[in-house]
Amino acid sequence: MQRSLELREAPSWQRKVRACLQTQLPNGEPSAERIAQMLHLSLRSLQRHLADEGCGYEALLADTRQSLALAHMRDPRCSISEIAYLLGFADTSSFSRAFKRWTGQTPSQYREGLPRS
Repeated sequence: MQRSLELREAPSWQRKVRACLQTQLPNGEPSAERIAQMLHLSLRSLQRHLADEGCGYEALLADTRQSLALAHMRDPRCSISEIAYLLGFADTSSFSRAFKRWTGQTPSQYREGLPRS
């Protein structure tokens, strides 16, 4: 009983990787090797843990960036270039292309469609 409770409360590897990604993205796109190092794992162990949860590093990186991008876009004080920086993109145009791939809209179009507060 105690063991199953501990398993339920333990953060998943996906959650742990997302937390590391959030701290590392402003420094540029973090490699899987860097994230594994932060979690005190070998790259292969990280890959295995994520695979056990049905996920891969690149997909998790893209999903984390997308979620953060949408959250940052709701903050009118955050410029698009600042969001690109916070998400580890090399430049604003790289971020804009990724954002359009995710949403079908440019960051500016997306912002225009947001309800005004």
